[in-house]
Amino acid sequence: MSDFVAELDRMIGARKKMTSELYRTILAGKATRRLLHDFVLHRWPIKSFWTRNILGIASRVEDHRLRVLLVENIYEEETGGLSGSGRHLDTFADFGAAVGVTADELAHAPVVPETAAVVEHNVRVCNTGAHFTQGVASVLLLMEGQPPIVDQGGKSMLSVMRDVYGLPEKGYEFFVHHASADEGEDAVSELEDEHAAAARELLRRYCDTPGLRQDAITALADALELRHRHFDMILRTAYDPAEPVFRHTA
Repeated sequence: MSDFVAELDRMIGARKKMTSELYRTILAGKATRRLLHDFVLHRWPIKSFWTRNILGIASRVEDHRLRVLLVENIYEEETGGLSGSGRHLDTFADFGAAVGVTADELAHAPVVPETAAVVEHNVRVCNTGAHFTQGVASVLLLMEGQPPIVDQGGKSMLSVMRDVYGLPEKGYEFFVHHASADEGEDAVSELEDEHAAAARELLRRYCDTPGLRQDAITALADALELRHRHFDMILRTAYDPAEPVFRHTA
């Protein structure tokens, strides 16, 4: 059983966000205004579904203690009440505003095929007849167990947004809690560590047959492939290295 969860972690590590050219470009300080702008717009529909997907998982977890851990995750995401921050989705919108995304653009964010495929996968494994452990593996663990978004030089999404692109504190707050903190803080927030631990415990507890374990592995493999297609689409459609790199101005 421990080997099964370790295999899921290995799969996530092998295709972590930093294996994507999109994230490497952003971390290298080469992102243009258009790339960061469209990054927010295309990520928004997926992030908007996050808590509804976790609610779908939580509603089917019988164990009270484990269900509470998911409820705490949802509470933090929707309110920021545990970390003393704002609602996490709102802080992502603040990041968007800092790179030029308007509230109207977010309200009408495009859902292109690559984005729709990720949303549809997440809804299917969390909120339909699929066993909820598929959602735990391919949505909850994939997001909360994500290795740090840090380059070889030690730059994180938080530090590059602050120190390279020059965003104000409100513009980079989102990255404080999402595998993106400074390397000296292990680049992953304490909350993320707790949520990932809960996901692993759920998998050990409820993925109790070879069939369920294989379904969880397959769901995660599908999610990784769909997510990287989504990342590739953003870079392909929104990035032109001939455009000037983005620097925030007051």
